[in-house]
Amino acid sequence: MKAKKIWANFSVKDVKRTNQFYTQLGFTPNKPNNHPKLASFLFGNDDFVIHFFEQGSQIDEYLPLASKGCEIIFTLSAETKEEVKEWMDKVKEAGGTIFNEAGRDKTNYYGFAFADPDGHKFNILLMEEGM
Repeated sequence: MKAKKIWANFSVKDVKRTNQFYTQLGFTPNKPNNHPKLASFLFGNDDFVIHFFEQGSQIDEYLPLASKGCEIIFTLSAETKEEVKEWMDKVKEAGGTIFNEAGRDKTNYYGFAFADPDGHKFNILLMEEGM
């Protein structure tokens, strides 16, 4: 068997707030979306889809809110240190929480980590050549 496509589903408290947060970060909405309790966005060059379902929708049976634990962390790539800084500024302005400030980690990669308003975790990572 071969899966034709893969996407992610998250549970959120307020789909309007989630829609505003990811729009403010510059992600493209996944259209068409006529579901009133769903925000859906495209990530990366391959348009990876992440759906954000508001509590009280069909996702409640399967997923808790991230505040009860982190189910996964997504990594978004950056091309320069300046781009990492731009991402960090945008996340702060949009209301995200930076839980690991920009800098080098133990493996010498440069980046930072943040959580969206519902606690879903992402990191921005600069994958430099020659590392």
